[in-house]
Amino acid sequence: MIAPEIFELRDVDGHSSVVQEDVPPDQEERVIEAVNSCPERAISIS
Repeated sequence: MIAPEIFELRDVDGHSSVVQEDVPPDQEERVIEAVNSCPERAISIS
């Protein structure tokens, strides 16, 4: 929910998936926030 342009959150199970692998510069802070707020620590940045 933090970066909907980058991640898609599924209503069924609450998992998310990447919809855009290349992060535009104006979305970098939101992606970092999404990584830091993931309760399962399943998101990483490389």
